[in-house]
Amino acid sequence: MEQKTADFTICHECDVLMRLPDGPVSSALRCPRCSSPVKGHGSAEIARPLAAVAAGLIFFWPANFMPILHMSILGIESNHTMIGAVRVMAEGNMVPVALMVLFCSVLAPLLEFSLLGIVLAQVALGRNILLLPNFFRFYSHLDSWAMLEVYMIGLLVSVIKLIGMASVTPGIGLVCFVGMMLASIAVKVTLDRHGVWRKIEAICNG
Repeated sequence: MEQKTADFTICHECDVLMRLPDGPVSSALRCPRCSSPVKGHGSAEIARPLAAVAAGLIFFWPANFMPILHMSILGIESNHTMIGAVRVMAEGNMVPVALMVLFCSVLAPLLEFSLLGIVLAQVALGRNILLLPNFFRFYSHLDSWAMLEVYMIGLLVSVIKLIGMASVTPGIGLVCFVGMMLASIAVKVTLDRHGVWRKIEAICNG
């Protein structure tokens, strides 16, 4: 007679080991010690993080290529974009800083949104594509390099310092950059990484 092995999980907040009930696990299941939601053993929700990814990709292009700030100093007006700031730093013998800003504020978020969008779309469709687990693994590594919040703080500090010297007007690029940052935060809040890994495993083994 075949015996069913009990399914256990570990709370990702307090590390308590718990036994899962038989049958499908509700997304409302909570840890008995810290009351945190138990993720990764029910059906991972795909719609919310996928919608946040789509919003991030929509905001990405105007955030980087449209004016973030419009400045007027002594009658001289200028518009500044994210890509333009990288070019100015590169031309000013600050190539390492320019490359770091380009990667952390432009390339990493683009790769992060794109890779996660591909993974979530394939998981939602139940299709396996070449290197699907590697895509999600690479996304997890990129997550620590996309520093939109840090760049946003630096941008706000610069604006505050420039207010006393020039007329500074926020541009559409700044609004879209904030939208992209909020979309990135929404992805982190709604994404059930462990549940997605289980779905990827099921797709690859199926």
